Amino acid sequence: MNIKIKGVEIEITEALQNYAGKRMSEALEKFINSFNEKNIFVEVELSKTNNRQSNGEIYKSSVRITGFKKKIFAESIKDDLYASIDELKDKLEENISEMKDKKRTLSHKMALNFKKLFKKEE
Repeated sequence: MNIKIKGVEIEITEALQNYAGKRMSEALEKFINSFNEKNIFVEVELSKTNNRQSNGEIYKSSVRITGFKKKIFAESIKDDLYASIDELKDKLEENISEMKDKKRTLSHKMALNFKKLFKKEE
């Protein structure tokens, strides 16, 4: 698994890079068993924006994953960068879980149809 962390208008420190990499690895760890780990590319983008309607800085973190059959994307916007990364991890786990459930549901439907086909022949 290749994890690339990029900063936009923000300096990516080693601690921040380790934290974001660890969180993304944790999110993918549960789901990666059925996929080839070498073909998965994770791009994390951390950025800082100034929202004119609120005081202070707002941090945006997004992740784009390729290597599955479908591309996965998640995004989080918070006042704190670390909280944004944590929320991003949760959203990523949710998106992967939904993708996996859809795949399981489709294969389950196909299996039921196959079973019905054999019952008719008997």
